[in-house]
Amino acid sequence: MNWRLPTTALKQRPAFFAGVLFFLCAVAGLSWAMVAASDWLHSQQSAPVQEIRLYGDFQHIDAVALHQVLTQEYVGNFFSVNVDQVQAFLLQQPWVYQVAVRKQWPDALVVVVTEQQPVAIWNQQQLLNDRAEIFDAPLQQLKTELPMLTGPQGSQQDALTMFRHMQGLLALHKFNAVSLGLTERFSWQLNLSNGVKLKLGREDTLKRVQRFIELYPVITKHKTDAVAEIDLRYDTGIAVRYSSEQKRKA
Repeated sequence: MNWRLPTTALKQRPAFFAGVLFFLCAVAGLSWAMVAASDWLHSQQSAPVQEIRLYGDFQHIDAVALHQVLTQEYVGNFFSVNVDQVQAFLLQQPWVYQVAVRKQWPDALVVVVTEQQPVAIWNQQQLLNDRAEIFDAPLQQLKTELPMLTGPQGSQQDALTMFRHMQGLLALHKFNAVSLGLTERFSWQLNLSNGVKLKLGREDTLKRVQRFIELYPVITKHKTDAVAEIDLRYDTGIAVRYSSEQKRKA
């Protein structure tokens, strides 16, 4: 008995073998691509970071010196550079507030630095930024004169806020505050650029600053000696000490 494939089956055999051949070629091509990619990635393991791009608006940071340090520390293997480590390293540097670090293919490290913005010297040794956050940086690197604020631990926010209120009020009348101190008993003392020291106490401090502004022309009108200190802690009146006299109550 003779057995023969149906005509339709014979016609489908070339298409079937062509499909199998295409599949095998695709698998082989994919395998080759994976091996090639693996070899390429392996070869790139030795590709160094060749460029560090440092960005920022620098007032106190020496950008050239910082770039040199980064180059010495992190120019090397592109894949082994740990972005978090670079960021942690930069945050330990003086004057650095925030940092963003990313790798840029194929061989660059991009670093964006936000510098601290000092607004006051705190307790003669540290600095405050505009958010009343304490930070450490060399005071001799300051580009401008800053007010001196002093106070107990944890009082920097109150001190900065109070100074801003007082300075805003004084500036309207051509006075300039240079330092503000808060004692352990929470009593305020303000020093002006003309050498006058104001004792303001614990309460109604801004009202007492306003009283000083109103009375200062009277205090200095008939006296040639410079005013050294004005005590405004009294409910009625003030006590004035001139540079050549003991304090007396007015």
